[in-house]
Amino acid sequence: MVSLTVFGLSADIAGAIFLAKGLIISPKQAVELSRSRYDGDTDEEILGFPQVQDRLDQSMNAQFGAILLVSGYVLQIMGACL
Repeated sequence: MVSLTVFGLSADIAGAIFLAKGLIISPKQAVELSRSRYDGDTDEEILGFPQVQDRLDQSMNAQFGAILLVSGYVLQIMGACL
């Protein structure tokens, strides 16, 4: 029974990581996603755009959420094994 619990929680950890991975981006990726094909601004200027800041905020929230999820699942696994 414990091994099934551990397996299930391990699958939850993997799922949380894959979900968060789709949301976590670097500042460079946020600039590239927000840049117009005809945009002549520098990366530093584009980093100040609201849509870039929003994407970076989402990325930070995804990182924090993934850490909390994985930590919670690991604690559950430890509790199930003890």
